[in-house]
Amino acid sequence: MKIVIDGYNKSIHKKDNQIVIQEKNEIIDSIKADAINDITIVGKGHITFDALNLMAEKNIKLISINTRGQLTYTLESPNWQNIHLKKEQYKLNENKSGLKISKELILSKMKNQKATLTTLNKNKQLKRVFNHRQKIDEITKQLSDLNLRGNNPDIRMKIMGLEGKASSEYWSGVKYFIPKEIKFEYRTKRPTDLLNSMLNYGYAILASEITKSILVNGLDPYCGFLHFDMYNRKSLTFDLIEPFRQQIVDKTVIGLINKKQVTVEDLDKRNNTIRLEARKLIVEKILGKIHSTITYNNETMSYSDLIEKQSKDIVNVLLNNEKFNGFYLRW
Repeated sequence: MKIVIDGYNKSIHKKDNQIVIQEKNEIIDSIKADAINDITIVGKGHITFDALNLMAEKNIKLISINTRGQLTYTLESPNWQNIHLKKEQYKLNENKSGLKISKELILSKMKNQKATLTTLNKNKQLKRVFNHRQKIDEITKQLSDLNLRGNNPDIRMKIMGLEGKASSEYWSGVKYFIPKEIKFEYRTKRPTDLLNSMLNYGYAILASEITKSILVNGLDPYCGFLHFDMYNRKSLTFDLIEPFRQQIVDKTVIGLINKKQVTVEDLDKRNNTIRLEARKLIVEKILGKIHSTITYNNETMSYSDLIEKQSKDIVNVLLNNEKFNGFYLRW
């Protein structure tokens, strides 16, 4: 079970073998610790030492997201296992196998971008959107043909450069399906419009799910293959999130806007953050999508299963030298 605690004046306590959530000293929920996988907190409150100890004992991850949709920290119980796995991961960060994974992840992202534009354009059949899809196709071919020989940082930058071009075409196409009153112009991590604020928040929820799968499989979320290592940035999380953004977050957020379930009135103009009730709805819909099932490679599985599989596939590359295949949905 994944628990999200949003808002203010909430607190987390322990009672026997239960995690107790209170609001202004009133109990609003009690859940057996054995049933909880992770707790995501948004807003302000506090947690007792006893609750932290119980969470450590039951290996419950604590994930914090701020109101801007940024993953601020994760807490987990100590893990001294999988030292060999982590050593192999750090090596992969510097060799061609890491570049192969990076290339595969971004190729999958581009294919999902194209599929998402196809879905959005199913009824309107806008020629301008077809043009953006065509350009994504051309960039995808350039990446497919990219030779991985040479200096690793230079090749990483080439992959990132092609990813940036494809994303520019993707968001230019998405723009045609966003109401004008939203005032969406382009994708930015420093939002002034509703769509970008919702995307940031949705991506943070998705990042928490991916970080959890990375930790469960014994990997280091701070050591990625594509995104350069930076202080306090979970580079592997940002690597593995790329192919899942479109299907899980983008479609969900765009749907909420077009159905007017979230409107410009839900954006706090003082700091460009989403108001509490709209945040709760976004969390509900994103988590619902993560745990919804699809048919993938002739199997019925949830997006959560697919995220878990991608982390396990990284482990199989590291320990068994297997080939990594990125996730994408064909239209």
